[in-house]
Formats: sequence, C-alpha cells, structure tokens
Amino acid sequence: MTANDPLEVAKGSVSLVAEVVKVAGDSPQVREAANNLGQTAVTLTQTINNVLVPLAAINFAFDKARAYFSDKFRQDIAAKAEAIPAECIVEPKASIAGPTLQGLAFTHEEKNLKEMYLNLLATAMDGRSASVAHPAFVEIIKQMDSEDARLVRDTLQTSDSIPIVQIVKTLDNAGGHSILARHFLNLLDTNTGEAVEDLGVPAMIDNWIRLGLVEVTYDKYLADPDSYSWVEKRPEFQRLVHESQAEGVRVEKKRGLLCRTDLGERFARAVGLLSPYSD
Repeated sequence: MTANDPLEVAKGSVSLVAEVVKVAGDSPQVREAANNLGQTAVTLTQTINNVLVPLAAINFAFDKARAYFSDKFRQDIAAKAEAIPAECIVEPKASIAGPTLQGLAFTHEEKNLKEMYLNLLATAMDGRSASVAHPAFVEIIKQMDSEDARLVRDTLQTSDSIPIVQIVKTLDNAGGHSILARHFLNLLDTNTGEAVEDLGVPAMIDNWIRLGLVEVTYDKYLADPDSYSWVEKRPEFQRLVHESQAEGVRVEKKRGLLCRTDLGERFARAVGLLSPYSD
C-alpha cells in the first residue's frame, strides 16, 4: 500500500485528529482556563477542540502547519476569543473557518497576516459580530502580503480622506503632462518621524483598489493647502525635480484623495482593525 493510498491517508488523518484532541485534553493551559474562567472558557475550549483543531489537523498536516496547530493555535485563538461571553460563542461557518485555517497554515509565521486571520475567526465565533465576517474576507487576506497588511491598517482605521498625490512633469511648450510617480503618500518612520521611501506602495494601493478596500481619485482634493505641504519636502519629489531639470519643464503635484470604501470598513471590523460591533 503506497503513501498516496486513500485508506492510508484517511487513517493518518484520523490518527492526527486523535493526537491533537488528546493534547488539548491533557494541556495544563486548557485545564487552568476551564477552572479559572468558568463556563465561558469551557464553551470556548469545546468549540476550539471539537470544531477548529480537528478541521485544521485533517486538512493541513505538513510539518510546520502541523506543529503550529498542535502547539500554538489553541492558545492563539483562545486569546482572541476569551472576551466573548459563553452564551455568545457560536460555531463559525465552515465557509469562513475552513479557508481561514488554510490561510493560517501558510502564514502563521507572518505576524500581520496571522493577526488578520485569527481576528476574522474570532469575529465569526462571536454571535454578536458573526454577521460582519464574510467568506470573501479570507480571499482578500490571501491576496495581500505581510507588508500590505501592515500598511493598510492605518488607511482602514480612519474614516477621514487621506491626501495622496501624483507627481507629474509638464512641458510648457508642448502642453499636457506625463506622470512621474503615482499614489504618492507621506510615509514616515514611526520612531524618528523621518520620511520613508517604499517603491512598492503604488502597487499596494492598486491592489487595495482592486480588492475594493479603498478608492483613489485625483478629481477631488482637500481644500486646506497645508494638507499637501509635505510633498515638496519629500526626498522622492526633490529627486524627481533634480532629474527633470530642463528649460520649459515643470515638476508639479496633482492632489487627490484616498478613502476607504464601505467594504473596506466592514473588512476592518471583521479582522480586528476596528470594533466588530456596531457603533
């Protein structure tokens, strides 16, 4: 009988489920949670052990994922869901739980993506917020990398329009203009306040637009001119001005707005960037 024989695969999966559930039952952390936190912890532990852990174990048995779901997943999701009252804990929809666990299997070593998946799963386990979770949100996370997930956080956490610009080169004699830089944001180092350059940002923003999380327009802009006063101070702008020096050539900014969409707001609520409960 070969390693690919369906019966052997099934036996291996069943053995793995038994092994993982046994670990859950023998875990001091689980026993302590049940003793100290009462019915909420008991209900949460049952949901994790009876629904999520076996599902993860059956589907994702390669080494790193197997180790994560056996050793760390239980504590990670319990920490996310520990504030849910016992009477509000519900079994998450399979259409969300299954793909989310699959995403975790491949990204549990990437903090930003892992946090989104765990928060989405916790939202789906809370009867008060389960309707906010949507299967499409798993696919959205899958189509972002860790840097996407980090940078989109601030964008989706604000309801305000964010100033964004294009850098354009205008030829006085020929008329018209060409775009030198697209989707130009005022990125700053959070520790030093210094300007940070990231050549991948325009593509990231295009991806957020494609996913429906944000909208960008250069037909409208913020009325306060100070909202765009940072542009000329940016090293990228100064470099483009230097590189484009020629008679009759002007390098200018075209002001615009970046705004989260309604889908972006709901996604933010589902993955823990905003409160999942209605204001």
